Amino acid sequence: MELVEGPTLAERIARAPLPPVEALGLARQIADALDAAHEKGIVHRDLKPANVKITPAGVVKVLDFGLAKTDESGGADLTHLPTATAIHTRHASSSALPRT
Repeated sequence: MELVEGPTLAERIARAPLPPVEALGLARQIADALDAAHEKGIVHRDLKPANVKITPAGVVKVLDFGLAKTDESGGADLTHLPTATAIHTRHASSSALPRT
């Protein structure tokens, strides 16, 4: 496992509000990281500020893919994600929705 120096996003937010330019830069990096995971068929499922680290150079690292799921294509390499499971999703029919 890689050692990532720097605060979590949660720690950074607790210190002081993020200026809009910094927030947008971090959000973009988080989106890029999730896009890269999604391209490999991996869904994070536990994204929160405590699972995002910011290196001293300002580079975002998305951590803790322990609850990750893979898509049904089977294209993801799960050897480095021992707790990942396959996603088996389908469209919900109206009959599957709870009645009120």
